[in-house]
Amino acid sequence: MFVSKEQKKVVVVTGASGGIGKAISLELAKLNFNVIVNYRGHNLDKEDGARGIVSEIEKGGSESLCFDADVTERDQVRLLIKASIDRFGRIDALVNNAGVLEQKDFFRITDDELHNVLNNNFKSAFICTQEISAVLEDGGSIVNIASVGGQIGGANAPHYSASKGALITFTKSTARLLARRKIRVNAVSPGFIETDMFSHILKKQGKSRKDIINTIPLNRIGMPSDVANAVSFLLGDKASYITGQILNVNGGSLI
Repeated sequence: MFVSKEQKKVVVVTGASGGIGKAISLELAKLNFNVIVNYRGHNLDKEDGARGIVSEIEKGGSESLCFDADVTERDQVRLLIKASIDRFGRIDALVNNAGVLEQKDFFRITDDELHNVLNNNFKSAFICTQEISAVLEDGGSIVNIASVGGQIGGANAPHYSASKGALITFTKSTARLLARRKIRVNAVSPGFIETDMFSHILKKQGKSRKDIINTIPLNRIGMPSDVANAVSFLLGDKASYITGQILNVNGGSLI
């Protein structure tokens, strides 16, 4: 999948205005992808972040487009697809990265909070995969960003864990469904990664960085680039016989 400048492939990265999504977008641009940087424009900081990523990508020689879309809404996903095709003429890969984390006592989670987490973490990937796979080039690839919480559960955010668990099962299902078109579907499952979400975890749980690091065999917090490197591998030709798999990026905290 690493091709010449004249044959650059096109990837859509959802929730890409910062953190892991930013790292993925920048890494894929280095590997000669043109990148659609999706963000949700209810927050000016997210818009500024997305535009900054586009500028950085274009300075590096790839092309990029930032697009404001709520990927939990099918009509907006269709507009995202149209803009991508209009600009680049094709879509070769999708990274379902959009998501939210909310830590809260199980017995105090409201219906609205449950719906918000399920919509952002699972429904968005479901809709994007449905809609984008219909126009994805045969032989393309999809990577979903899951979580260690989706594999072992989590007492501090059970609705988040449930949504990521659903995403893992969805990965396996769509890998089977899309294999006839040689489209591969895999997931990357991060552990603790140095992002705003990690800061939220520390605050909500009242823990220090040292407390968390002491639970990780490799004795460090992961970086967004660690996740981005795993995504770039799964999207590339060296993973051409890998589909339906969950690649753990967690420093050994789940083996």
